[in-house]
Amino acid sequence: MKKQEPFYRVLQAALAFIAACLAFGPAYGQPWRPNKPIEIIVSSGAGGNSDKLARTIQRILQEEKIVATPLIVMNKTGGNQTLARVYLNQHPGDGHYVELSNPTLIANQLMGLTQQHYKDFTPIAVLLDEYTVFSVRADAPFKSGAELMRHLANQPDSLSIGLTTRGGANHVSFMLAAKAAGVDIRRVKIVSFKSNGESITALLGGHIDLVASSASPALPHLQRGATRIVAISAPKRMGGVLADVPTWIEQKINAVNSNWRALVGPKNLQPAQVAYWEAAVSKLGESETWRNELAANFWELQPRTGRALQDFLAADYREHKEILAEIGLAK
Repeated sequence: MKKQEPFYRVLQAALAFIAACLAFGPAYGQPWRPNKPIEIIVSSGAGGNSDKLARTIQRILQEEKIVATPLIVMNKTGGNQTLARVYLNQHPGDGHYVELSNPTLIANQLMGLTQQHYKDFTPIAVLLDEYTVFSVRADAPFKSGAELMRHLANQPDSLSIGLTTRGGANHVSFMLAAKAAGVDIRRVKIVSFKSNGESITALLGGHIDLVASSASPALPHLQRGATRIVAISAPKRMGGVLADVPTWIEQKINAVNSNWRALVGPKNLQPAQVAYWEAAVSKLGESETWRNELAANFWELQPRTGRALQDFLAADYREHKEILAEIGLAK
């Protein structure tokens, strides 16, 4: 028996190595698959826009069998979306938790609302781009976005701009365009509202002069002739009912900004876990149902993963830092 001991030791070592590979598969380059329910974390309450988007993604991933295990939408509200991200990072290295994120991932840290830097998470993929539209009343004296910006360049505090969140994507979109047009953005009058509906009501009532919002809440008023949309923050014109709306770039104002949505994981995800989610996002992009949802909501399919995603977030961080500092919101 003593002569056979080395064999058993080798066998034991081999079995231990195999067990380690099974236990830490992602670290050894093995494919990763979820083996329990997945949580899609949303920072808004049930019924909100982000919640609806998350549930649409949940439905398509399940119905089209892109993800085999159950998907649960988990609403974690509060703290200007900070609580959702605190909850996300309570599960480091676990690919069963992802957040449906947006530019507040960057802006909140810059404004001192959280200590969480976007690099404290694992960005997985940008899912879509949503652009800001700029609405005025139908009887407004400004026939174009360029004309409105020329007026503000001469009198920066003469108009009131309505939006929902200071430092949010629509606010940043407006300020980028105004700065590019030569407006002193430190003097612009911003009025915050609880919802896009409230801001548009104030616009129609003559209490403010311009609303920066996503397209969906603005379209009913455009279609019934109560408002005009003088610009959109997209890199090129959209289709459908927005086909006649010029971009800022067309109006010689070099400004593009997106209220992007992305999947973000907790810190310390393994490459195999990221690869799993990248593949799922790629299959989602091929779904006809998903593409129909994008078209219906004027969302652009602009997937970014890997190095392209890292470069995009770094550039977005620099842009946010500069504009928020200039208007006194960066801490």
